[in-house]
Amino acid sequence: MPESQIAVLIDYENVGLDSVQHLFDQLSDVGRIIVKRAYADWSAVGKKRDQVLELGIEAMHHFHSTRSAKNSSDICLVIDAVELLYRSPVDTFVIVSADSDFVPLASKLRAAGKTVIGAGRRDVVSPTLVKSCDRYIYLGVDVRPGPPAARGPEAAPGVRSAGADSLVRRALEADSQGKVPGSKLYQTVMRIDPSFNFKDLGYSTFARFLEGSPAVKVTRSRGAGDIQVELRSSGPTGVLPRVSAVLGRRRRPIAARAPAQEPERSMPEPSTPVSQALVLPPPMEPSTGASPETSALDAPTWDQQVHVAWSGRAGATNATLNGTWAAGEAARALGVPKLSASRHKTLQKLLDASPFLSQHWTRDGNTLHRK
Repeated sequence: MPESQIAVLIDYENVGLDSVQHLFDQLSDVGRIIVKRAYADWSAVGKKRDQVLELGIEAMHHFHSTRSAKNSSDICLVIDAVELLYRSPVDTFVIVSADSDFVPLASKLRAAGKTVIGAGRRDVVSPTLVKSCDRYIYLGVDVRPGPPAARGPEAAPGVRSAGADSLVRRALEADSQGKVPGSKLYQTVMRIDPSFNFKDLGYSTFARFLEGSPAVKVTRSRGAGDIQVELRSSGPTGVLPRVSAVLGRRRRPIAARAPAQEPERSMPEPSTPVSQALVLPPPMEPSTGASPETSALDAPTWDQQVHVAWSGRAGATNATLNGTWAAGEAARALGVPKLSASRHKTLQKLLDASPFLSQHWTRDGNTLHRK
């Protein structure tokens, strides 16, 4: 397989050159860099020109007029990128900038079938630019070797953020095959969040990162094949096991249940109207937000059944659920083939109909979030 031909175009006035050598080191694993250019008014940067020469970068000089300010350098970068697109063998473009003005350029290059990698500082980069790239590398990130647990007390707590595990969970939920090869999962993760980098979290490989995740189960083959990844089955916690047990009893076939012992009932007095003596239980209605400890143990309502099913998959607070999967679980709790066949039709109508579900869940597009 021929190696990738890379062009690195640097918006010097936006990012500088302090972390560019580290960027080149990371790109060495991607392919061969055949173009290195940095754009600026070099008459105003002093001794930094020496650093450009040391790194083997071609200094693209453009004087700034009073009105155009730095935009002249940005425009020249874009012109060069389009020229390289049609007149060179470059197949991977690295745009070193955190400026959202380069979003149209990234979109143009990707539409032409090219790979686009962005690079810039995390604290100033536009999220729109990150999503417009196939991959985004944060400059100036302090990466320490080894997993967080092995780095000792000097490592910042929470280096392995819940967001990284949530990202892997989303990528697995997007695949309906259950077990997913590690290489395929990595591609899906990068498409969801181009800025993801397991090395920033202290792991040498993606497989080691997955093995440290509480959200997934990793299976290694005996040979040298790819790893297989699947979601861990997380059972409900706290009061939810008791609610699940109640739901299990309610779902058993009627024939399997032992006949209940009828309690002795005293016949009403002749003077008592029959309508007052026989009190029928009210029909199941959506819960009004009462605690599951007090209501779900006796007669779980449909929205409490939905909450138990969702919670068993989501687990901890602030977790997310795929909307398609959540709608299927809600349909099963309502006893219909699909949610659109019920009276609630959509997830939003389901949440609007139940104060209990709205208290614990919120919807964002085709995703549910645990409050």
